[in-house]
Amino acid sequence: MAIVACAFGLIGYGSVWYPINLLAAAALPSMAHADLAQLKVFDGMAFFIALISHGAISILVGLLFAVLLPMFPSRRAAFWGSLTSPLFWSALVWSTLRFVNPALNARIDWTWFIASQVVFGLVAGYVVHHTKPVETMQTWPLAARAGLEVPGLLQEKTQSDEGEWQ
Repeated sequence: MAIVACAFGLIGYGSVWYPINLLAAAALPSMAHADLAQLKVFDGMAFFIALISHGAISILVGLLFAVLLPMFPSRRAAFWGSLTSPLFWSALVWSTLRFVNPALNARIDWTWFIASQVVFGLVAGYVVHHTKPVETMQTWPLAARAGLEVPGLLQEKTQSDEGEWQ
């Protein structure tokens, strides 16, 4: 997301600091009331606030991705999650931004914003698709998750000599 947002600032406004300062405007009144010239220059406090905000937002978007992923058919889950998570997140931001960060809401370019979300989704989908799945209790039958000890309900897993689970 950050790379696309900074590309937007560089292409649209000639400064990578423009989107960073806008993101910080939610917590810094000086950035919320800044003019275009001020938004285009580096501000240490704004950078720190934007870094923290970006980290929190990335975690929230990643959590949204993780929650939505199991709801899709397993054959193309990463692909569909890559598209729907950014769209859901963009819809949430669009509906709440005027309350959270009016300065950003007044200046946001939604095409670039959604593009940055989709890029994040595609990268997250690629990473998820190429990551070894971790077995969880979600795939177990209800009786096993409830703690019922029924013979044959779950197959016992053993570790082979090569260290792989079977």
